[in-house]
Amino acid sequence: MNDTTKKIHDWQDKVKHSFDNEGKLHDYLLSTMDNFLYRYLETSESKNLRAFEMAPYIYGAESLESSMVEALKISSPACKAGIMELAKTIPKAQRPMVKYRLQAQIKELTAEKGHLIITSFVNWDFPIFMDKSRVVKKEVEFKYHDLGEFRKDLALKLESACELFT
Repeated sequence: MNDTTKKIHDWQDKVKHSFDNEGKLHDYLLSTMDNFLYRYLETSESKNLRAFEMAPYIYGAESLESSMVEALKISSPACKAGIMELAKTIPKAQRPMVKYRLQAQIKELTAEKGHLIITSFVNWDFPIFMDKSRVVKKEVEFKYHDLGEFRKDLALKLESACELFT
């Protein structure tokens, strides 16, 4: 084994040992999600968001946007039309809001392989947020087969899901 190959092998070993249990992978997932929550979901209503367990094996956070001007900055035509309808039908005095959500469902999470479903949601069914016809979601499936792929591609997959908010 030449010197360069040995250095690469040692580095790969070091990375693998830094994530040698599921808890560390889980922490990395949550801290990476927190960065995206800050960038895409933080609003005047919802600050300092942190990913948490929303349901078994589902982690993420939600936020509310009360400024229809800000909410209408979303480029998705379906979201824009729904938010515009909300702004027209609910009086400003009732403080209509749009709900954003980013979540990751863990199907499998190990150093050797994993499977996550990352989903972003924009919901304008104020005030109960239950009508699925007033929600647009973007789902990104993420499967990886080694730790390097997980570390390299997690942010790319989260970025892809968050395109819904832009």
